[in-house]
This record gives sequence, C-alpha cells and structure tokens, in this order.
Amino acid sequence: MNQEPLQGVNRQGLDAAFEAEEARKSNLLLEAQVLRERQADEAATKFAEAAGIEELLSETCVANGLTENSFVHRFSAASCWAQAGTFYQAIALCEELLARRELPERLRQRVHDYALTLRARRTKLYSELALVS
Repeated sequence: MNQEPLQGVNRQGLDAAFEAEEARKSNLLLEAQVLRERQADEAATKFAEAAGIEELLSETCVANGLTENSFVHRFSAASCWAQAGTFYQAIALCEELLARRELPERLRQRVHDYALTLRARRTKLYSELALVS
C-alpha cells in the first residue's frame, strides 16, 4: 500500500508562542465580525490589532524560512487593515506582496483583485467624503 505524502501547512520551527498568537488573532477576528454591525469602532480596533498580529506572524514565518506561510499572513494582515478602515496600509501590503516574484500565481491573482477592490472602495469613500465637506 502506497502512502501519499501529507499535504498541509509547513509549521516547522514555529513554537507554542506562535500558535498562541494565531489563536489570539483568530479570536480577535471573530469578536470583530460579531461587533461590526453594532459597534463599528470597537470592531475596527479589533481588526487593527489582528492586523498587527498577522504582520508579526508573517515576519516570524520569514525568519523560519516559511515564505509561503508568510505570504498568507501578510495577505490576511491586508484584509484586517481594510476591515479596520485603513485602506492605505491594506493596499501597501498588497503592493508589497505583488512585488515578490515568488508569490504563487493563484495568490497573486487574489491579492491583485483585492487591491483593485480596495482602490475602488477608497475612491467611492473619497467621493462620499467630498460631498460632506
């Protein structure tokens, strides 16, 4: 009987502290999603905190040679920043990812499309803000 190699995320070199931060980030995201409708400011704060954690997780992955894992955490950080309302930071992270030649094509397309969506939403927001002032 042939055994297929296990497929999944390489976690080599990542410790319990990394796992604890991932869990904390996941809890923040869940709380933020629940709060989004009723308490937008508190939700934004939690999304921003989760974004910072994702950036640190990405850096830890880079330090451990887990480049592809770092890309996933970086993209998640961009999403968190966008949900916190910080389009500039979200788009900057997307552009940083797109500049990486080794970014897998499938993820590259998702990041590219997401950056386009963010730019369109930012443009809409700017036009709405101009009407108010």
